[in-house]
Amino acid sequence: MGYKFWIIRALNVFIGMLIILFIIELLKQNSIGDAIVSVFTWSFLATLVFISTRFYQSRKGAECALCNDTVSSKEQNNQ
Repeated sequence: MGYKFWIIRALNVFIGMLIILFIIELLKQNSIGDAIVSVFTWSFLATLVFISTRFYQSRKGAECALCNDTVSSKEQNNQ
């Protein structure tokens, strides 16, 4: 898994969190300016934690059934 994979994964997580948190902030009736600052901050932090832990687990060879991004033993033997 190269840099392109991790950048795309981080962008997907960031955008997903951004949308969800923005909707929640609007439902809480916060102002749009306050919502934008809060949403970008928390989306960045959540993405940082998710990608960091997933990268760490990937380096250790831990499989993630939900992520489905671990190279299987069959694929490792073929390389």
